[in-house]
Amino acid sequence: MNTSARTAAQILRLRARATRAKARALRPKNPAKLAKSCQYGARSIATHALAAGVAPETAKGIASALGSVAKRTKTKATRTNRSRRTLAGWGRTVRTTRRYSRAKIVQLLEAYKPRKAEFREARDLMLAA
Repeated sequence: MNTSARTAAQILRLRARATRAKARALRPKNPAKLAKSCQYGARSIATHALAAGVAPETAKGIASALGSVAKRTKTKATRTNRSRRTLAGWGRTVRTTRRYSRAKIVQLLEAYKPRKAEFREARDLMLAA
């Protein structure tokens, strides 16, 4: 790779980084808007948790737990999407995401009996939302 190609690649990386930072800054941070979107459409379990006001780290854990509950209770997702994701700059692996309606989330939460205190609080928050 010659010098001009290296410089061009560096410029592209910097532009991409700036574009991602700008998009991140413009991303909506209004939880009320997110909660409203969860009332009417099918969203991922983590999105339902975030809309209810659960902390992001806890939302990730409760999403995993509710996914296990969905398998155990044989609850089907409202919608399934397949997307190609680049992970750590390598490959474009196909990821399947499952989207659940609010009614199905409530059904899963009723079947879910968490032991961890923070997950119990998250469950109560999600049921109240």
